[in-house]
Amino acid sequence: MSYFNHSFQKAFVGTGGYVTDGGGTTTADLTAGSTPTFGFFNESFQGVDLESIVSGGDCCPLFLASASFRENDKIGPFHGGYQETNKSKLINPKYVTKFYRVDNCEAQQAQVLVGQTNQTFATTGCAKEFLCNETYNLRVDVKGTPALQYLTRNAYLTASAYTGCCADPDAAPVEANALSVYVGWAYDLLKNKTINPFIKVEITYTTNGGTNWTAIGDGTASQANLNLLESYVTGAVALPATVTPIGDANDGAGLIITGAYADTRFSNCTFYPTDGMKAYLEPVQIYASEVDLNGDPCEFSGLCTVNQCEAIQLKGSGEKVIRDVIMTEAYRQQSVHTGKDLRIREITGGTDVFDAVSRTSSYTRYYIEHVVPRFNNPSGVFDNDRYLLQIVANPSVTTFATGASADTTPPVESETGITVGDAVYLNGANSGRTVASLAPLTLSGTITVADGDVLTFLDADLAQFEADVNGWIACGQGGPACVQLEIYDCNAVCDSAVSSVTP
Repeated sequence: MSYFNHSFQKAFVGTGGYVTDGGGTTTADLTAGSTPTFGFFNESFQGVDLESIVSGGDCCPLFLASASFRENDKIGPFHGGYQETNKSKLINPKYVTKFYRVDNCEAQQAQVLVGQTNQTFATTGCAKEFLCNETYNLRVDVKGTPALQYLTRNAYLTASAYTGCCADPDAAPVEANALSVYVGWAYDLLKNKTINPFIKVEITYTTNGGTNWTAIGDGTASQANLNLLESYVTGAVALPATVTPIGDANDGAGLIITGAYADTRFSNCTFYPTDGMKAYLEPVQIYASEVDLNGDPCEFSGLCTVNQCEAIQLKGSGEKVIRDVIMTEAYRQQSVHTGKDLRIREITGGTDVFDAVSRTSSYTRYYIEHVVPRFNNPSGVFDNDRYLLQIVANPSVTTFATGASADTTPPVESETGITVGDAVYLNGANSGRTVASLAPLTLSGTITVADGDVLTFLDADLAQFEADVNGWIACGQGGPACVQLEIYDCNAVCDSAVSSVTP
């Protein structure tokens, strides 16, 4: 990929679809407004049918253009031209260096399992024995942008739990109720205001061999939940069960720590492109381990800590896209006003950008990187100007296979009108470039896929766009091209996230 220091970047909003009609259309015929269309045009700014001209061996340089997202062309009786289309430099397919698609992907919360849960109950060594008259310590670290923005450092806490006095102080310590330790750790973590904004700590236990699991509390830092846990810690209320993992193979208990964070987000009327956005795009990372009084985790063994779900950042967020579009508009001298009087933004049509790009939605993005050679450059400092063009398209629908077969119809098929037969891709277990087209498929058909494979459903016109650009590049570069579409698809989702209560 390219970065700003090496490429001039430009964003094109194309949520209205890809235009392929070359029958005398011009850039002025592109549909402007909240769903702008985009397409390719020749040097006379006449629309082209890329598939037809490539099949005829015509690999001429073309412009990429998208319609304006602004609803009005004029502001007042004199100032006009606001609906002028957004155009690229002339793109020679011979000098295209990259063409790739970045799918929109949902964020995923981190989840760490401590001790025994319904996922780790049968795991050897997870049945930790806790002895009476001992204090056990669990260190939990929360890392990532949310913690750094909130605290200017990563968050961490060492939670302590005392198992209580032994019945016979002169005898050797005996095994204590494991629930007393997990309740104590949960209470320490949830009452601490440094770390509790980032985590949910659920307590779970079983007394019938893992067939049923029961929760204690709701896992939140609510006052009601803290009061409940405090009553167990102080002994004011007896624990609901006795769990001794080593002494009874039917018993088990543990913690489910899930990352969560909600940051302040301002509405569109007071939005500034400089507002921080990373804290609510990046999930927190969670690390947990049992430690001694000096914080050394190597002194202990037997307590399972399993990273059940990895944290995955949201891809294609409208927050990032809208900033790219605003930067492009600024280069075009049509800036979105960010001064003190935000009413000027409304007067100059800057609020139209929020209709074209929703900050709460996600988008599939295409990138075309190309160079414009300088054949006469006496200085010899820069021989080429490099451009990275971003096309903001409708979001793809991604489904994740959880079994041996998956229905080809995405869950939101009736809402999005996606033509599955023209644009279905199997991203082979997230293996990167190995993408196989599965078309044609019927909506009622099924395909055999491996567990964890990703199915991506695209609008038919976007599939046509991919095929057109691939053919155009191959034609311009003389046969099999080194540059063809690369796909950055979604990571496999964590479909085994654990709940504190199971039937």
